[in-house]
Amino acid sequence: MNIEEITKVRNQGEISLITTIPKTYVKVLNIEYGDKIEWILDTETESLNLKICKNDE
Repeated sequence: MNIEEITKVRNQGEISLITTIPKTYVKVLNIEYGDKIEWILDTETESLNLKICKNDE
C-alpha cells in the first residue's frame, strides 16, 4: 500500500526551507513533538529515505 501526500515548501530564514508533516504520517508513524527525522540521500540512485528517531533514543 502506498500513502501519498503533497506539502508546500516555504522559506525559513535566508537559506533553510520548511514544510509540515502530514497528519496521516504523524498518526501512522507515531511521530511526536521532540522526535527527530534523519534524512538519508543516496546520491547514486537520487533516492531520499527518512528515518524517524524517537525522542527517547
